[in-house]
Amino acid sequence: MTTLACYRNTFLLLILLSVACLLRAQDTETEKPCLPVNEVPAARLAFAAGEKITMMASYTWGVVNTDVGTVSLHVTEKSLGGEPGFKAKGRLQTSKFFSAFFKVDDYYESHFKKSNLRPVYFMRDINEGKYTIQNYYHYNPDHSINARIIRKDGSIQDTLLPGRICTFDLITVFYFLRNLDFENMTPGEVSPISFAIDEEVFELYLRFDGYEEVKVLGMGIFRALKFSAQTVAGVVFDGKEDMRFWISDDKNRIPLFLESPVIVGSVTARLCHYENLRFPLTSKIK
Repeated sequence: MTTLACYRNTFLLLILLSVACLLRAQDTETEKPCLPVNEVPAARLAFAAGEKITMMASYTWGVVNTDVGTVSLHVTEKSLGGEPGFKAKGRLQTSKFFSAFFKVDDYYESHFKKSNLRPVYFMRDINEGKYTIQNYYHYNPDHSINARIIRKDGSIQDTLLPGRICTFDLITVFYFLRNLDFENMTPGEVSPISFAIDEEVFELYLRFDGYEEVKVLGMGIFRALKFSAQTVAGVVFDGKEDMRFWISDDKNRIPLFLESPVIVGSVTARLCHYENLRFPLTSKIK
């Protein structure tokens, strides 16, 4: 059983999802309700091929607030055995200055269906200091996952993970959540979803907190939808959420700002660049 202590330096978990920094291994024997996964009409997709999003990751401790690296995402079209699909690539890199102390250069790739945004294939290649690991997932029609994990010592672990229709990977969960039916959500509503890392599947609980305006450094002020996230079953949303994040209150639903506590201080990520959004960014106030 993996405890996620080894993931405390993994930027994608802190920034893209920011759920593993405090994540504890959970009992998966009791199956939780599953977030519905429905067909997404092509006209309603919140993104299109060619979209690029970059976020700046920062670390805060007391009066110290410094940018440490970037998270970038790029989605293109891909045929999946004749079925329309997407290929999304994610890259996480520390800045040149911080790489001298602790270098992070992580690569993620996911292939997923255009119809319902379900993953078909996922890989991640993690290089963080002296820590390296690779994951290769193939998602089966019954939602189980053929997983191969290659560790630094060259050892290979092949395993079958028990997935559900709402079990995603770290890339597709980002695109899937942007396409939820937000119009019919009410503040306080909790949505469960799960995702796979290495040889385990973890539950994630999202709560819709309502509408706010958020100021993003260097980008402006936006109307936003606010969410909280927690990963510990049984004590969901007791006021100690792992993460809070804001997405644009327009048809794009792009991430604007995210904050999460870590053992000392906190990690934040803010939108710093975007290209080829599908819809006008009407959420921007100024």
